[in-house]
Amino acid sequence: MRILISLTRPLRLAYTRLKRAQRRLLAYLQPGALRGNLSLDKDVVLVPLCCDGQGKVIVRGGTVIGSPLSPRLGKGEVLLQARTPNSVIEIGTGVAFSNNVSVVAMEKVAIGSGTLVGNLVTIMDSNFHEIDPSRRRDGTGMVKPVYVGENVWLGSRVIVQKGVSTGNNSIVTPQSVVTRDIPPNCIAGGIPARVIRQIGA
Repeated sequence: MRILISLTRPLRLAYTRLKRAQRRLLAYLQPGALRGNLSLDKDVVLVPLCCDGQGKVIVRGGTVIGSPLSPRLGKGEVLLQARTPNSVIEIGTGVAFSNNVSVVAMEKVAIGSGTLVGNLVTIMDSNFHEIDPSRRRDGTGMVKPVYVGENVWLGSRVIVQKGVSTGNNSIVTPQSVVTRDIPPNCIAGGIPARVIRQIGA
């Protein structure tokens, strides 16, 4: 009997640890939040993720979504929302997202490989509302795709608006609002974001 108890104790402990890990995973993934056409390469690391649009979301390998060491609000959920059936969000390889990031596409948002996305960054390709007050609650407003280049660093709380391209290797300083294209290999910042200096200059 003692032998049987000594054999079952490690099994019970392993089972308890497995159930605890399962509960944590389910809390992060939030069943029902991952809808639509979501394509994840196998080596993508998932932390709280909501993908509730009708369009296509492609996350390539080596991408990390969420950071346990970075500031977070609540669970630090990351939103990747391709809102309409024709919307596309495409994320390259080795992209690193911090917490509470929102990426919303009515048409297309593309984020290049190796990019760093700080906490509370928001990237949107639409106004989501019409300018005309009589139609403000109707339609989607102006929609223009957003392209974030490769190896870009978007600092904390950056907002990237519709129709913007950021060049490869650029840095956007925290709390900036990007309303126009940012050239490659530069540091940009401010509201609206402007080039501060070239990298290496």
